[in-house]
Order: sequence, then structure tokens, then C-alpha cells
Amino acid sequence: MDRRIHPRTRVQFQARVTNVTKGEQSSEGRVSDISQAGISLVLPLQFAPGDQVQLEMADSILVGRVAYCNPESSQFRIGIETERVQLGASELSSLLQRALLEANSSIPGLEPVETSPC
Repeated sequence: MDRRIHPRTRVQFQARVTNVTKGEQSSEGRVSDISQAGISLVLPLQFAPGDQVQLEMADSILVGRVAYCNPESSQFRIGIETERVQLGASELSSLLQRALLEANSSIPGLEPVETSPC
């Protein structure tokens, strides 16, 4: 039974996660879903709940705190409560922005970008 409070948007983004709390501990991983509460990733490196982290995806940066870190096969699934977003200008950042807006439009730094018709 799924006991999640918020619905999740499935995504496939590669990300670099840096543990700011532990002095630049860093790992490459895969973002698997985004919800109103945050982001879920699968990484080969374990992080501790409460650690402040920075995610880099394409030319965008997300800052948040680790909510959980659970073993999953030979890797770890971590949940991050997103606190702030800085979006870049690439096409991948536009896709990320749409996924984040769909899941949670109240994250600081996440504003809808007006697009002009081609």
C-alpha cells in the first residue's frame, strides 16, 4: 500500500549531489521522481538525514535537506526536501522547471517562465 501524502511525477534526470554539510562529499545519481514534498534520487553513496545538499542538473541548482536515505540494491534511495531552486536556460532546465511546477510551485526561485509563440 502506498502511504505517500503527495503524488509523484516520474522523471529521468542525471544529477550530481554534493553534501554541503560534510564538506564536499559528492556523487552522481539519477533523479527518479519529484513531488510537492521534494525529490527522490538513487545514488551509490549514502547520505544522512538532515544533511544539507546541493543538486546540479544540467545548468540548474537545487538546494535542500536529506529527509531519508534507504538502501536499494547496491545503491541508496534518498529523499530531499527542496528549499531553493536556481534554474538555468537550457532545454533540460525547461523540462525540469515544468516537472517542478507541476509538483510544487511554491519553491523559492521557481517561477513560471513566460514563453512567446514561435
